[in-house]
Amino acid sequence: MKEVKPLHKRLQKQLKRSGLLQHGLPDDQNKWQNFLHQIDLSYTGTSDAQYLLERSLEVSSQEMRKLYDDLKAETEQRIEALHKSEQKTRFMANMSHELRTPIHGILGSLEIVKDTTLDPRQKLFVDTAYASCEVMLDVINNILDFSKLKAGGIELEIIEFSPRELVENISGIMSTMAQEKNLEVQCYIPENIPERVKGDPARLRQMLMNLVGNAVKFTERGEVYTGLELLEIRDDKAVLRFEVRDTGIGIPFAMQKSVFESFVQVDASINRRYGGTGLGLTIVREFTEMMGGRLGLDSVPGQGTTFWFEITFPITENHALSNTSHHLEGRRILVVDDNETNRRILENYLQAWKAEAIIVSNGHDALHKLEESITQQKPIDLMLLDWFMPQMDGIALAKTIRSDNRHDQTPIVMLTSYGISLEKQQQAGVQAAVTKPVRSITLRDVLLDTLRRHTIHNQPKPTPATTLPFPNIILKSVASIEPAILLAEDNPVNALIAITMLEKLNIQVNHVTTGKLALKSMRTRPYKLVLMDINMPEMDGYTATRYIRKWEKEGIFKQHIPVIAMTANALKGDRERCLKMGMDDYLAKPVKQDELLKVVEQWLQ
Repeated sequence: MKEVKPLHKRLQKQLKRSGLLQHGLPDDQNKWQNFLHQIDLSYTGTSDAQYLLERSLEVSSQEMRKLYDDLKAETEQRIEALHKSEQKTRFMANMSHELRTPIHGILGSLEIVKDTTLDPRQKLFVDTAYASCEVMLDVINNILDFSKLKAGGIELEIIEFSPRELVENISGIMSTMAQEKNLEVQCYIPENIPERVKGDPARLRQMLMNLVGNAVKFTERGEVYTGLELLEIRDDKAVLRFEVRDTGIGIPFAMQKSVFESFVQVDASINRRYGGTGLGLTIVREFTEMMGGRLGLDSVPGQGTTFWFEITFPITENHALSNTSHHLEGRRILVVDDNETNRRILENYLQAWKAEAIIVSNGHDALHKLEESITQQKPIDLMLLDWFMPQMDGIALAKTIRSDNRHDQTPIVMLTSYGISLEKQQQAGVQAAVTKPVRSITLRDVLLDTLRRHTIHNQPKPTPATTLPFPNIILKSVASIEPAILLAEDNPVNALIAITMLEKLNIQVNHVTTGKLALKSMRTRPYKLVLMDINMPEMDGYTATRYIRKWEKEGIFKQHIPVIAMTANALKGDRERCLKMGMDDYLAKPVKQDELLKVVEQWLQ
């Protein structure tokens, strides 16, 4: 009955459209045909509409299924990429740890050996090994930093540092590499450079190490120069220009724009001949951009290359190096060096200290200037002689000068890239030696000390005051009864190095190899401080630290025990994770002795 009613209504509508009444049926054939035609059209239209609706639903269903399949595939790809990213992060963390651990052993061992008595030849090889190891560490950092840069995982550190010390230290380290190729490594930093600024010294050091390392690598003969220049000071900020110049193979003009790209070298033979990852300049570019600076190069194939970058730093301290430089004012100093860049650097320093610089390029001219000083009655106060010069080297020149009794008392300072033994100095009549690249502060102090000793040469030396050794005796006796330092470290080499470094504190160090043994030792003896490795068998450093903090809350330990993480886990977030797990401080391997002692003394106080 329900189905009849809609049909009845539909028929009424058709009758109305045909101009017919319900009780007045068509009385001729044409009206009947028209009526039936209207009904047929109505049902045909309904059928077509139903067909179109069914087709639309079918197409929509297919599109929805395709969209679902695409979304599913994209989701699966993203999940897979996330898994790969996590695997890559774990791999990079493991790689960092596995590489840093042996490097920590090598650097630490060398640093300890450097503090022992060595002859000049031994010292040269130890310094070379140490510098080479630091270069290896920089290569590792380049690879890891490149991965982190691509993942956006690097944040700049803003701390106070000395730009002068930064550049001079790098030049000193790289000079040992240059010695193998008989290259001159030079460094010049003018007096007007701010003493301390704020920035990221670790990244700057890495940038300069990359540039200086490349310069030494691609230079077969000549020199590598590192410079620092103050471009301007505005709003208590200094615009500094760092420059590295070499006399190496140079870069063709067509390649100069692309050398900052990843893995790019001038040609395939470069990689075969010189090696390298091709990432150094890319990292320099990325860090420069992160610091808001500018980067560029100038190069002539076959003549050399100059790389530079300019960065703005807030100034925290800006004053002259020292007031003691006025003691050099008016002193006549003879400089003998065959290298033009060295002569210019030394002349600039001496002029800044208001000394009178007499500059010559060889031994014969030096002897002529000495003769001139006698005839003009303008005596030379001090001589700076380069050791390695053609025709007449510095040793031969010094002996010649000493053979003339008119100059046998004039102080001589020898400039050398390789060091000089005390015996050889005495034989040549040399009072002091300065290793190149010359550091301004070191050079100034050596010149002042040499002149001072020359002035009081004939005066009796004052007897040094006797100092009672009570402080050391007291410290050692206290160390035997006071709580010691606990070192939790499973690597025997790293443990040996850490214990040896800590010997300077005269405090007993107990060593265990697992986190579980660390907890056991702490239950039997009170400690003032714990140095905790992270990756150890049986129980890692994180778990051991959680137990220490738990026992402190429970009253098992009566006071807070500082725990310092000392680990090769050195990627972004590792420090934060250590502090979050309850540790008080963090040292990344390889740990340098000064850094370790500074942190330990700070927490012991």
